[in-house]
Amino acid sequence: MLLIYTPQITNRIAFIMDVIFNGHLHIPYRLTASIDEFQQATIKIAYTPQPVSAENSIFIRQHPLLTETGIRQQVINFGLFEEETVFFLSPHDQSFLPFDIFALSFYLLTRYEEYLPHRTDDYGRFPATESLAYQSGFLQKPLVDILVLKFAQKLQAVFPEILYELPEPSYIATYDIDHAYAYKNKGFVRTAGALMKQLLRFDLKEFKKRMAVLTGKKTDPYDTYLYLEAIRQKYNLNSYFFILFSGLSAHDRGLSPNNKQLQALIRQLHTTGKIGCHPSFASSFSKSKQAGEIDSLADVIGEKIRFSRSHYLLLHFPATYQQYISHGIEMDFTLGYPELPGFRASTCKAFRFFDLSTNETTKLTIMPLLYMEATFLNYMKLTPDEAFVWIKYLIFMVKSVNGTFASLWHNENFERDGEAWKKLYERSLDLFFANF
Repeated sequence: MLLIYTPQITNRIAFIMDVIFNGHLHIPYRLTASIDEFQQATIKIAYTPQPVSAENSIFIRQHPLLTETGIRQQVINFGLFEEETVFFLSPHDQSFLPFDIFALSFYLLTRYEEYLPHRTDDYGRFPATESLAYQSGFLQKPLVDILVLKFAQKLQAVFPEILYELPEPSYIATYDIDHAYAYKNKGFVRTAGALMKQLLRFDLKEFKKRMAVLTGKKTDPYDTYLYLEAIRQKYNLNSYFFILFSGLSAHDRGLSPNNKQLQALIRQLHTTGKIGCHPSFASSFSKSKQAGEIDSLADVIGEKIRFSRSHYLLLHFPATYQQYISHGIEMDFTLGYPELPGFRASTCKAFRFFDLSTNETTKLTIMPLLYMEATFLNYMKLTPDEAFVWIKYLIFMVKSVNGTFASLWHNENFERDGEAWKKLYERSLDLFFANF
């Protein structure tokens, strides 16, 4: 067993050691603050501010970040390690690495910078352009995963008896159901109002399209659920459906939670996939409203709601996650940027949420999101072929570190532009599973 000595075992140190050695590498280890125990061990790391004299050990110079308890602006000085960007540099020439891999990983995984003062977008979200990863050119890399793998390889070169294990790359297919149907099941008032507006605007094309669906002559363009089930079976996908289950508001335009057709759809989706809540924009400002949405959704499927993703990818550290924890959510899929694809926490592996405001590891697991199709469509204005170039690169990065590829699609976009976006999805799945 690997023994890691550090003079003070803090919550931050315990968290990041667990993430790296248990979560990433599956290397048995133990933390100790006893110098005598450290001296007697045969396979050991000294994670200390200054070197510790001991045989058969390596020294990693400790940055102060993991022994602090507060949140403050950190001094970030950059360097290169085997062509990768690193920071929290270790000037000591005896250090096993030229940077503190534990402090660097902690800073990126906890989203430390999102607790600091920053600009926000029109919805109050942290923009990708404000991030260290974007500004330093590694947003499209799982930097933590890459550096941890390099660290493991160097560690094994010193201690050949240390064996690390990496799981096979995996894919998680997630879908946001913001608008279950384009025209169907909207109720008499909403349907009549929409038809009247189209007539008043002389939008006869849209009027005829809606009428064709309402009279059963055509399938509702957002009703792509049979297709998604066929895709699940073809690729043996692990599928999650995040349901907007709220009343109408300025930013929430889904069907009423009382809608029987919506409830029937949710139960149908639950037979082959996992159902998660998609808390409304309005509920982000009301704990009681959010609890009501989650409880109502749980009543429909007859079991506890354990998964979440915020509508609009609305995420405020730490308030959003604190609220989800209070509602019994166990795993969240919000952690991605709406305007750019990439690795918001510099990882493509699930990890526990560490709350910097309380300085504690929580029970909530975070599954990072790599891209959503709406990013390519609405923000980057890309064609499907242009989007595929991005997805292809992300797949390569995920596979290079044996990570998990989590994508987000909306049911309403599979029939967009003919079958162009549907074909993009299938091309990306074909590429990911090509070598399995």
